[in-house]
Amino acid sequence: QYQEHLSRLEKNIDALAEEMEESDLIQSIPGIGPKIAATILSKIGEVDRFDHPKKLVAFAGIDQIVFTSGEFAATRNRITKRGSRQ
Repeated sequence: QYQEHLSRLEKNIDALAEEMEESDLIQSIPGIGPKIAATILSKIGEVDRFDHPKKLVAFAGIDQIVFTSGEFAATRNRITKRGSRQ
């Protein structure tokens, strides 16, 4: 019964994600499938509420910290801890 209910929920999530234009755009990123795209969209909400792409990236907490100093450029960069924890 649990599996049946879970299956119905997954179908509903997939159907809702297909209706959103942004879902296809997010799924174009390697490694992002329908479930992750739906999760990202549910956390972000309406994309139009951000007046600049950098604000959306900061809210999502996926902007990188780039370490550079003079001629030094770090080979490994980290993602900041700004934005929503989730």
